[in-house]
Amino acid sequence: MGIAQELPSSAMERRNARLYLTGLGLSMIGDTALSLVAGMWVKSLTGSSALAGLTQTCIYIPSLFGPLAGLVADRVPRQRFLIIVNLCSAIAVACLLFVQGREHLWVVFAVMVAYGTSLVLIDPAETALFAHTFRPSTRRRINGWRLGIQESGRLVSPLVGAGLFSLLGGGAVAALDAATFVAAATATALLKPPPEQPRPPRTRWSTEILAGAAHIRATAPLARILIVAALIMAVSGVGVAAQYSMVAELHQPPGYLGVFTALLGAASVLASLVSPRVIARVGLDTLTLLGLAAFAGGSILRALPWMPPVWFGSFVLGFALPWVFLAALNAGQQLTPPHLQGRVAAATTLLMFGPQAPAQALGSLLIAHVGYQSIYVASAVAAVLLALVLAHAARRSSASEYSRTTDSDR
Repeated sequence: MGIAQELPSSAMERRNARLYLTGLGLSMIGDTALSLVAGMWVKSLTGSSALAGLTQTCIYIPSLFGPLAGLVADRVPRQRFLIIVNLCSAIAVACLLFVQGREHLWVVFAVMVAYGTSLVLIDPAETALFAHTFRPSTRRRINGWRLGIQESGRLVSPLVGAGLFSLLGGGAVAALDAATFVAAATATALLKPPPEQPRPPRTRWSTEILAGAAHIRATAPLARILIVAALIMAVSGVGVAAQYSMVAELHQPPGYLGVFTALLGAASVLASLVSPRVIARVGLDTLTLLGLAAFAGGSILRALPWMPPVWFGSFVLGFALPWVFLAALNAGQQLTPPHLQGRVAAATTLLMFGPQAPAQALGSLLIAHVGYQSIYVASAVAAVLLALVLAHAARRSSASEYSRTTDSDR
């Protein structure tokens, strides 16, 4: 009887997983292509690099309201909400088909704000629905595949977007992205998640919106992984500008950076796909430590003024952030109750990606006064220090848990 009940559940979960990954893969291609092409489109209409860069600002401005989006995701029926937001996003992006010249430039900027808003609204609701739909073991596998699809999309989608724009214009890319939003809405509608549990009564608005951050702070295993992940993400942002000096020091043209980026991207895909097995064997704390070790090793190898170590260092570095990010993502889903999933997801996104812009600005300032090798060595030292802090915190937590268990047995 138990086996008979287990099989339909497993079959339904596999069906849900296929639908989820199909919708994700299609939407990833469209989203990445449009993010790139929007700037290219404005540049071709105006000749202004400043206005082209403004398209990215329009996309990222709504991210400031991420915590509010997390609260919304925890207060509405998530599946229905995602269907509606995806369909509204398809309509908004389709408005780009009316852009014919410079006089319609405002349409591009308005659509990019709407587009950025949709991404902010979708992310916590999608994460919360995902955590509710799948068991932990399945979540770990799909999280790995999800990040692998995203990393692959970052390699392929810019080529698709730029090619479509060159051949058919920006309207073709807009039509592609609108179609992928419809595909995502369809895949979401076909999902069959378990019934949602009753949610606790509402409290004060300020308490509600900060509940995700409060839960992270009160949950030590989650807090230590997220804090370390946020810090190493910030350190990685500081090193972005250093890679251009690295290429110049190796006597290569700027375009050669694409070789290192391809190596890093290939390793990121591999890291994502093997992550479920690594987590099953060693756990989330150790996966984070392995990511930090890869970050330190890859940074040191990139600091060497010789091509083979830099190639290998770029590949090793590709394992670092995916493993740290997946450890944080899985920890958030695993250690958060269903009614807080959206707010914890929003707080996690803000914590990990919010410091990127100032960190990259700091890196651009540093590279004008400090050699790229010093930045990479300092980054490696920071990764080692974070690994030592995390290992110490995890060890203390394990010892405390063992002590409580021993006392209760007595």
